Amino acid sequence: MTVPTGTTSAPAQAKRSPGRWPFDPAKVPFYYGWVILVAGTLGVMASIPGQTAGVSVFTDHLTDSTGLSRLQLAIAYLIGTGSSGFLLPKGGRAIDRYGSRVVAMAATIGLAATVTGLSFVGRMSLPVGMVVMSLGFGCLRFSGQGLLTLSSRTMIAQWFDRRRGLVSALSNAFMSFAFAATPVMLLALTNLDGYRTAWRLIAVALLVVIGTVILVLYRVSPEASGLVIDGGIAESNPDGSVQDAAPIGTDNDMTRAEAIRDPRFWAITAPITAMASTSTALTFHIIDFGAEIGLDDEQVVRIFVPIAFVSVPITLIGGWLIDKISPILIAAVMSIAQIIMYLTISRIDTTLGTVIAVIGWGVSQGCYAPLTSAAIPRLFGRRHLGAIAGFQMSAMVIGSAIGPALFALVHSISGTYETALYVSLTMPAIGLLLAARARSH
Repeated sequence: MTVPTGTTSAPAQAKRSPGRWPFDPAKVPFYYGWVILVAGTLGVMASIPGQTAGVSVFTDHLTDSTGLSRLQLAIAYLIGTGSSGFLLPKGGRAIDRYGSRVVAMAATIGLAATVTGLSFVGRMSLPVGMVVMSLGFGCLRFSGQGLLTLSSRTMIAQWFDRRRGLVSALSNAFMSFAFAATPVMLLALTNLDGYRTAWRLIAVALLVVIGTVILVLYRVSPEASGLVIDGGIAESNPDGSVQDAAPIGTDNDMTRAEAIRDPRFWAITAPITAMASTSTALTFHIIDFGAEIGLDDEQVVRIFVPIAFVSVPITLIGGWLIDKISPILIAAVMSIAQIIMYLTISRIDTTLGTVIAVIGWGVSQGCYAPLTSAAIPRLFGRRHLGAIAGFQMSAMVIGSAIGPALFALVHSISGTYETALYVSLTMPAIGLLLAARARSH
């Protein structure tokens, strides 16, 4: 039994819980999940210093300061990113055990400490430099791209059921614009007083602004806050005291071990891992890739603008659809869009090739958000959401670490990135087969 949000909750003498500190969400005159949506979106945006878009702005500064070459720095980035990917499943389990607020706060402190530490790096010998930068990139990626993103997205998914897909899509649409604006914003910040000051200012903003948002606004789940998912206040005990927090989800929710044995998990994870790998590789090598097909720097980077205009509406449509149709169908669409993109991206020196490639890339990128934010709780439940989502993100992060190195290796052997794209076709093709198998069960 529930009562409408906004009615009087348990009396003042009721025991307090972490979900009701520093204020009781039940006293907010509307469903607190909407506050969670805003706070969680800000949390993911705060992970930008640990994302590829945030790191790339500082690459030249780091090569100048450390004495490492761009290739050596890229290898350190590969080692750090790959290592963080292998650690993320533990982070997912920590979210289930300690809650999103605790993990997100620890990640924010870790990210602030990492960017502060990196702001002091200087010239080093090759062995020392590789160790320091691999460790630095590992901490940067684990705390930012990994834990802060995972804990914030998991929290949003915990607070919605009927509109989970649409809510996740709204969050990801805002994040898409924020990530697109990242290079310009960070460049402006570095122009103030150099990259070292920029990183230190970012650290202060993380601790003061984002730390406050997390401590004050983050909550583990509606159940932990005495609420009912999608709206309503949980019953009180007969004596008027607040009941202990109800378990999250149901006893029928899958564990991580059960989920990763389910073909549906790999049907949604294969295409997003492939996209993480290939899009990171293309972004990393974009200038050299453009030169190979006869485009200068300015011409080739223009492709990212129309991709964003395609991906954002697809994100919103996909978020709306995932509440109504099987996530497996969206995964199949993503796999098909990737195959089209991989076959045409080498032909963006022509108008027709550009149009088809942009649509393929944009549709695939637009499917990414619903499949990472809403599909897992829809298919496997909420009780072990952190552990399952952490395993999925681990696959994506490892894929994003392997992609650039794979493209560089194939290019060195074959002399062309087109061969690397053909090799990469295998992953979305496997995803399409897995989707067909999952639909037949």
